[in-house]
Amino acid sequence: MEELLTAKEVAKLLRVNEKKVYELIRKEGIPSVRVSGKWLFPKKELMGWLKERVELGRDLLLVGSDDPLIMRFLGEYARKKDFQSVIFYSAIGSEAGLRCLREGKADGCCCHMLDVESGEYNIPFLKRSFPEGAVVAIVLWYRRQGLILKKGNPLGIKGLKDVQTKGARFVNRKPGSGTRLLVDWVLSQEGIRPEELRGYHEEASSHLEVALRILLGEADVGIGIEYVAHLFGLDFLPLREERFDLVLSEKVWGTRKVKDFLDFVLQSQKTLSLPGYSFRDLGKVILV
Repeated sequence: MEELLTAKEVAKLLRVNEKKVYELIRKEGIPSVRVSGKWLFPKKELMGWLKERVELGRDLLLVGSDDPLIMRFLGEYARKKDFQSVIFYSAIGSEAGLRCLREGKADGCCCHMLDVESGEYNIPFLKRSFPEGAVVAIVLWYRRQGLILKKGNPLGIKGLKDVQTKGARFVNRKPGSGTRLLVDWVLSQEGIRPEELRGYHEEASSHLEVALRILLGEADVGIGIEYVAHLFGLDFLPLREERFDLVLSEKVWGTRKVKDFLDFVLQSQKTLSLPGYSFRDLGKVILV
C-alpha cells in the first residue's frame, strides 16, 4: 500500500505551517484524500506534484557527447518556443558529461559509452556511477560509427589494420569520449598498440572537425559517424552501430519541460531520413 502522509508531515516536508497545507488543498490541488474527516496525502503523488512546480526554471542544461543531430533538434526546439524555453548543450564528451551529471552540474547527459565486457552501451556505466533511481535513461537514436576516408578511398583502407600497415595519417577523438572508447576497443580486438597507429594522439573535438581535416588533406582517415562523412562527400567504412542515450537526473525527469522536448523530438524525427541514423527505439525508457 502506498505511504500516506499526515498534514503535519507534509507541513514539515514543505517547511510551512499546517494552515498553509490546507490552503494548498483548496487553491493548488495538492494530492490529498479525506478519510474519516482527516486529510491524508499519498507520498508518491505528492512528490510528483512538487516536481511539476519546483522552481528549476524553464531551461535545461545538457552536456555530453558531440552529435550534430542533437544540436539541430535543440536549435529548432528553441525557435519553436520563441526562445522562452532554451536547452543549453555543452559537448564535453560522454565520460565528462556523466561526471557533471553525477556532481549535479547538469540536468542531463547524452552518451554512447561501450562497455567492452558486456558489449552493452551506457547502462553498465550508469549502474556503477549512480545510486538506483537517481537517473533515467531514454533512447534517442542509433548511429553508425566508422572510418571516414578521402573520397574514393585512394589508399584502399578496409579497417584499422590497414591504417596501421599503410602508415595512413589518422585523426582520433579526445580521451573520455565514447568514440575514443570505441577506437581503443577495436585496436585491442585487432591486436594493435596505440603507438603503432600514426596519428593516434592527433585529436579532434568533434565529428565535423574529423571530416574537415580529411577534406582539407590534413589526415587520410579518421573516426566518426556516417552522417558527417555524407555531409562532406567523403567515403565511410562502418565499424559499429551504437546507441545514443539521453540520461536525465531524476529531479527533472517527468517535468513539463522534459516532456515537451521529448515530444518535439518524437514528432520531428518522423520527417527525417538521415544517413547513418536509426530512430527505431526513440523515446524508450531503459533505466529508471
